[in-house]
Amino acid sequence: MALVLRGTVVTCDEDHRILDPGDVYVGDDGRVAAVRAAGQAPPTGFAQAPPTDTGGLILPGLIDLHNHLLYNTLPLWEAPGVPYQHHDRWVGEKHPPDYSTSVTWPAKVLGQAAPEALLKYVEVKALIGGTTAIQGAPLSTRPVDGWLLRIIDNEKLPAGADMVMTAALQLDAEVLREERAPKLDGTRLLIYHVAEGRAGTIVRREFEDLEPCLRPGLIGVHATALTAADFKKWQSAVTAVDAAEKATVVWSPFSNHWLYHETTNVVEADKKGLRIALGSDWSPSGTKNVLGELKVADAVNRHELGGRFSDRELCDMVTANPGDALATAWGPHVGRLRRGSAADLLVLEHHTPAQDVYRNLIDATERHIRLVVVRGRPFYGTPSLMKATGAEDTDAITVAGSRRRVAVREPGRTDAALDWPGVRRALEKVRGDPVAAWRASQDALADWGGPLDDPEAPLALFGDMPEGDTGAFAAAGEVPLDLVVPRLDPLTHDAAFFSAVARAGVPQLQHLADYYP
Repeated sequence: MALVLRGTVVTCDEDHRILDPGDVYVGDDGRVAAVRAAGQAPPTGFAQAPPTDTGGLILPGLIDLHNHLLYNTLPLWEAPGVPYQHHDRWVGEKHPPDYSTSVTWPAKVLGQAAPEALLKYVEVKALIGGTTAIQGAPLSTRPVDGWLLRIIDNEKLPAGADMVMTAALQLDAEVLREERAPKLDGTRLLIYHVAEGRAGTIVRREFEDLEPCLRPGLIGVHATALTAADFKKWQSAVTAVDAAEKATVVWSPFSNHWLYHETTNVVEADKKGLRIALGSDWSPSGTKNVLGELKVADAVNRHELGGRFSDRELCDMVTANPGDALATAWGPHVGRLRRGSAADLLVLEHHTPAQDVYRNLIDATERHIRLVVVRGRPFYGTPSLMKATGAEDTDAITVAGSRRRVAVREPGRTDAALDWPGVRRALEKVRGDPVAAWRASQDALADWGGPLDDPEAPLALFGDMPEGDTGAFAAAGEVPLDLVVPRLDPLTHDAAFFSAVARAGVPQLQHLADYYP
């Protein structure tokens, strides 16, 4: 149905217009038909569509440009031996003894024994923080589009084509040069983890291997070991191809400080002209959602970077900047509110002075999220706004002590049959006897016997992190017989989360609790 939302519209467009009040017109095609000041004549087709007064701020939905979804039911991993020098020091032969039992096996069992439930749980976890698009799809037996969110890895924009390449693990230099670089032709993206570790460590060599791919369309994740000279080289290589384009680096300050006690030199990246986006990484070493990550970025900016970035620039890191980075492959669909863009919207409660819209977003917590719309459809929000916007088949959910409704089950889709209570039951059933659940899942896959890329194949998910199997089934006998799958990671930043942060004692992370009174 045609939908008109009224409120303080924070467009995040090129002019950063703020319409107070303004109207956002959402068409049946899931796109924004117009963004206009309230009182202006409606566009064609909306004359009979009364506006829904949201009473809040209307922004582009938030974009999480770096995540690993399979692992997001797990709590913070209080890893021994931190700070690690680089990503190879907390896995492999020298990995901490509890990495497999705390991270790898719980995610593996849930991903193969309850794949639909796991994906829906972690999508809801992101959704309640205002996320509408997220990167980090697990590998799977068959492609799975996001049931609630846009899953960047699998989203087929434009014209039904998959234009996004990803790699969380390092690729051989020859593969980067011969296979990935030729595809960065101005129409595709490569989202690639590079130089994740402390400054001066050997992982900086990964940037040298990546040199053939320093082109428009490369989105580099972490880049914590890179120097000012590296950022200059990266940006210069991009502008040599397209003078109007920017390189993109994805910043995950919580995870970086949690594992390495350092983070990306975003000041130098900014000075050299790179575009900066945020990603919340994964729950074993990250925030619950990118709204939480925005607060870590704000705290680091205030306490470590001398206020280098304005509030507006920080907010652009979860809206306009990742949207512009994705535009290489997708076109101008997400991250900004304007005519023709995707109707991915966030409605946020006014909780700071009305004129300070960007501070309002930075300081917002999950309880301030009033409505989230993806592809023009309301998926989450207050009961009154979900009803007013025509949401159907919703379930009750309590978030940060507030009543909300969430649309998890999509009628007519046999691959998305679980509702919210069913999601939780399915995950708890696996937790009750993970060994039995694992063996049953392996038997079902063995009984299938068909090709794993068949659309009718039983769904199973695989990790994209070290020890994640990367698409290969492990033998059933390998499952630890005493495996304990941790309790489901709560949807919001709770007391247990902040207690773990306090125990870690990382100075840059202690400010996060101040945003959650």
